[in-house]
Amino acid sequence: MAGRRHWLLGLLIAMYALPPCIIIGWAGIHRSLLTAVASLLTTLIVAAISATVTRRWRAFFLLQFPFYALGLAFIAYTVSYGMPPGQTFANLLIGASLEEARGIMTLPQERSLVWVSLAWAVTYLALASAIRSDSIFQHLGKAARRGFLALVLILLLLTIPDPAQLIDGIALQPMVGSVMFLSGDVPRARELVMATNVQKIPYGAKRSGGAEIHILIIGEAARRDSWSAYGYARSTTPQLDALGDQVVWFRGASADANLTQWAVPILLTGTAPDEVLAARFTGNLFDLAKEAGYRTAWLVNQDITTSAMVGVRADVLEYPPDFNYSINGRHTYDETLLPALRKTLKGAQASRFIGIHMMGSHWEYYNRYPERFRRYGDAETLKKLSMVSVLVAGKGNEMALVDSYDNSVLYTDWFLRQVIDDANESSVPATVTFFPDHGEDLQLLDGSAGHGAPFFTPHAFSIPAFIWFNPAYRNLHPRAVAAAQANSTKRIRSYNLFYSMAELMGITWPGFKPTLSFASPDFIADQTTGVIAGGVLLPTPPSYQPR
Repeated sequence: MAGRRHWLLGLLIAMYALPPCIIIGWAGIHRSLLTAVASLLTTLIVAAISATVTRRWRAFFLLQFPFYALGLAFIAYTVSYGMPPGQTFANLLIGASLEEARGIMTLPQERSLVWVSLAWAVTYLALASAIRSDSIFQHLGKAARRGFLALVLILLLLTIPDPAQLIDGIALQPMVGSVMFLSGDVPRARELVMATNVQKIPYGAKRSGGAEIHILIIGEAARRDSWSAYGYARSTTPQLDALGDQVVWFRGASADANLTQWAVPILLTGTAPDEVLAARFTGNLFDLAKEAGYRTAWLVNQDITTSAMVGVRADVLEYPPDFNYSINGRHTYDETLLPALRKTLKGAQASRFIGIHMMGSHWEYYNRYPERFRRYGDAETLKKLSMVSVLVAGKGNEMALVDSYDNSVLYTDWFLRQVIDDANESSVPATVTFFPDHGEDLQLLDGSAGHGAPFFTPHAFSIPAFIWFNPAYRNLHPRAVAAAQANSTKRIRSYNLFYSMAELMGITWPGFKPTLSFASPDFIADQTTGVIAGGVLLPTPPSYQPR
């Protein structure tokens, strides 16, 4: 009988220890030895604290079961996707619909992981309930306790000199990592995605008329002089060029900020650059559209926190997971948004407002397009720090940077054409508007590189922008089309987009200002308000350069 008890206890201890051992081994292979040591240290400390509190084996295993079950899910995710659950997964989890969750569970890999984890957890719980409630410490002498403390101290001394890897190891421990994810990443994602941090004030918006579709695409780091539609020597926009006069190109479009953090809030709220730095946002373009009866969708391949800070909460949110996210942004291609777009458009009877936030031409340029779009040069000489070396030393792979940037524009051109072709299948009035957040400097062409800094060239603010109208919209709203064409050579600024999109959608409200809408014949171009560069308001905008 005693032998059976010992056998059950040994089996249960092995089941308890195996999951953290898997993570420790994974960390040693995919992270570093110190991270693995830190994860082992955390596991030992968690076990010691639990044993001290419970003092008996049955209570020890049962008390930790909820965290143990979470730890199994944590391990399955980490090993499957090569990274622990974090903010990206939390955003996806909060934004996912029940249908999407069911869809994930139909994948063979995901279904197998669920069943294996469930079987493991049920077996663990059954064994924990069956064992006798013997004392944990009854056979543990002073020598064993001192040895355990010595081991913990040695591991601690090994990891303390490197706080980053110590923290990484702590976060990788399955039980601790699960608690951190649920108590930190998930609430933060809920706050961002559900816009609980923004106090909304209704616009009092209204519209009349039948069903329409309007798509707004916010581009990224789009340098106007690298688009063949504006005269660039290389054919970087052949798909859009082929549309001819179906597209109204804005020759004087100008960004109001050279950093996404400020540029996107300006675009989505209509807040002028001289007010946005101190603004408390109370609504956005999606709120306006919903008040007026539009069904809204927000398809994002960017850092979702930028739009969340102004309280974007659409009826449909698509935020594809990116398991290789870095400081330079997501590594998923923009085309991952196309299935969600087509699903949103399919069978549309109600009016739709669809926003798309592209990764576009954000550095690293060579990660923004599939191999089939590598028309110019190659990116073999480029690395993550290539942009830094150009900025610091003023030299490096300047031509390779231009080549990869041009390839990213070529891919953007293809993506935009896909969106237009999808919208063109609708018989109801439809528009597609493209307006980037800011431009980009290229060292070889501009003597400066990147964006967002207080020092820049006009290319950081000069952007490509356009509107495409389908025939049904042109026939129903000739006034708005004519106004857009008449204003196409004027200076159009980021904060004009909010009022212009509202006019295109036929939305009115007490605060509407037709002088700020390029879709209105009353539009007045703003030549004097400053812009934000490097997070600081400059008193005058860069020179006006229509192309």
